Amino acid sequence: MKEDYKKLLEDSKEYLKTRYDLLRLELLDKLSLILGLLVLIIVALFILLAAIAYFSVALVGWMAACMPVSVACCILGGVLLIILLAIYLLRRQLFIDPFVKLLSSSLFTPKDEDETINPDDNETTV
Repeated sequence: MKEDYKKLLEDSKEYLKTRYDLLRLELLDKLSLILGLLVLIIVALFILLAAIAYFSVALVGWMAACMPVSVACCILGGVLLIILLAIYLLRRQLFIDPFVKLLSSSLFTPKDEDETINPDDNETTV
């Protein structure tokens, strides 16, 4: 009887160790996904800002053919401020909600996401 309890205790320790390792691996998987997404967003932001800068210079150069450079710069600056204000006012719909949805779907999806339900025979297939 004592050997059974000893075996049960050893199996329980092994099970807890396995669950702990699995939890650490899942956490590593989720963190790597989040960090990869964050790096992607930062790189895309830098590229977008560089593109906006180059297009702004080109647009001011094009507008300078019709008006003074200072007026062209002021017009473009005003347009960019209006765009910035619109982005600020729509930040929840444009950025926060999609980012939260993406994070929640990646963090809270079950590991058995490969299973699909066949509606014809109501069986789960892998």
